[in-house]
Amino acid sequence: MALELLSGERQPGESDNALIACNDWLRMGPGRTLPKLLKKYGKTPQDTAPTDSINTLQKWSQDFKWAERATAYDAELERQKNILRQIEFARGATLDYVRTRKLRRLLALLEKQLYEKGVDADGNIDPAKLPNLWLKDVKQIGAGEHSERVDIERFNSPLIEQLRGALDDLAKETGGRRQKVDANVSGALTINFTGNADPDDV
Repeated sequence: MALELLSGERQPGESDNALIACNDWLRMGPGRTLPKLLKKYGKTPQDTAPTDSINTLQKWSQDFKWAERATAYDAELERQKNILRQIEFARGATLDYVRTRKLRRLLALLEKQLYEKGVDADGNIDPAKLPNLWLKDVKQIGAGEHSERVDIERFNSPLIEQLRGALDDLAKETGGRRQKVDANVSGALTINFTGNADPDDV
């Protein structure tokens, strides 16, 4: 398969190694420099790097107009980003009320997952019946023939972090109100609201 440039056209006399080096340089983004590229090549096996000489990179860069290619490459990436931004605008994803609505749905799903089977008829939370708050696991104690496997339960940190993150994001979307999620060792979960907003407005 023929090698292709990410930007521009292959020039007469431009070797495969020169082309590969140019593509690698373009992929480095706006902060790209030839010394940085050479340093990157120093971390790869010598038989796979296009060159180990800064002079060679400088010659390729000058002879094959790498700076012009980089300008065109960066402009094309920015054009593609703008297209994606416009698609997001068209979908309404940049509107605060759309993001807030999605965050509320996410919170509802997370709370349902957390509180499933853990709330009695009176609405009280029973930590012993929160199956998604504690995860069953196995721990090995000791080593060798004296080791022993013990069944344990560990706190479902990822679920709580998701809940905290959703609350933080919702706070930003609704004016900076902070919500705090506390989980004590018994497994009871408490959501504290600070600020002037109504806690029921979550």
